[in-house]
Amino acid sequence: MEAALRGHDAACANQSAASANGTQPASVTDVTSCQFWSIVYNDVVLHVSIVLILVFFSFSLVVNVYLLLGLEHSEALSWQPRYMLLKNLVVSDLLQTLTMAPSALYCLFYHQMLRFSGWCLAQLFMATLAIITSLLTVFFMALERYVYICHGIHYLSIMTNVRMYICLVLIWMLALFVATTRIILVMSGQPRFGQNAPGFVCEPGVVQVQLTFKLRFEIFNKATMVTFLLLAVFVFSFSYGRMYQEARQALQPFQQDNACARRTVAFYLGIFFLQLIPSFFKFVTMFHEEADFHLFVVLLVLVPPCINPLAYGYRNMEVHQALKHLCGFRVSVRPLVSVGTLSVSVPSPEAAE
Repeated sequence: MEAALRGHDAACANQSAASANGTQPASVTDVTSCQFWSIVYNDVVLHVSIVLILVFFSFSLVVNVYLLLGLEHSEALSWQPRYMLLKNLVVSDLLQTLTMAPSALYCLFYHQMLRFSGWCLAQLFMATLAIITSLLTVFFMALERYVYICHGIHYLSIMTNVRMYICLVLIWMLALFVATTRIILVMSGQPRFGQNAPGFVCEPGVVQVQLTFKLRFEIFNKATMVTFLLLAVFVFSFSYGRMYQEARQALQPFQQDNACARRTVAFYLGIFFLQLIPSFFKFVTMFHEEADFHLFVVLLVLVPPCINPLAYGYRNMEVHQALKHLCGFRVSVRPLVSVGTLSVSVPSPEAAE
């Protein structure tokens, strides 16, 4: 396999050299084929990538649409701040999936590269809007749980509907600012429209290659990624750290530890940082431009929209009941004593003795 890849790379290099010397004009199809296989490498990678993207795409559409319908048809959940944020996360995840997956599938099915054009800029704008909105929504969901656990008495007075709508508007406005700034920097960098872009989706790394002056665009992307990564670490450390402390303090009179609280914090730690893996991976690869990780980045970006509805929606008992009502099942609603994201299991005095 390695010998075949080296032979293919040598053939592409010879073709490029012959085209540059004018001895043999290279056709557009040959050049596109060389660029395509330099990213995909071989048929095995091609077929595995198509299957994975199809699975992620289908699964994300089904679970997110089903969850959104369940939340919309539940009057009991529609007004609660937690589920207002969850609906916003579902919408942004659907937007992210519909923006990224079809473009990648089309290029892989037809062995084509992405054409750098106005459609590519539109895809960059929508993908940036969806990803930034998802990240900010997850940040606010962590803060909302912190208010619920640590300031439960004042929860309703703090998380009013007016403040929640202002919060959602701010999320989308900030995402629009980042997306619009990217497009402005692209247009000011003298983009070379009409050429084949080295990728299957229009993400910042692909767009950057098509710019004559790319320094400002590159600096803005790195600064944005660093800012969101640091903000994510701070928000999670503060919110879930304080919630875990509250769970431990509730059990101090009984001199017992809350294993359920530890597991819950560990679970949401994994889900939270799963959101950051595509951005973190892309940030690291910015300093290794000689390596091509484009196809892997595409797969990573499609993972959070599949995980978010399971982690933040389907695990919740109230959402479960809303989804059963949506399907026509009758469920017996039992009174639940919940502390939100964390479960504080307080033992009886007899058990403590």
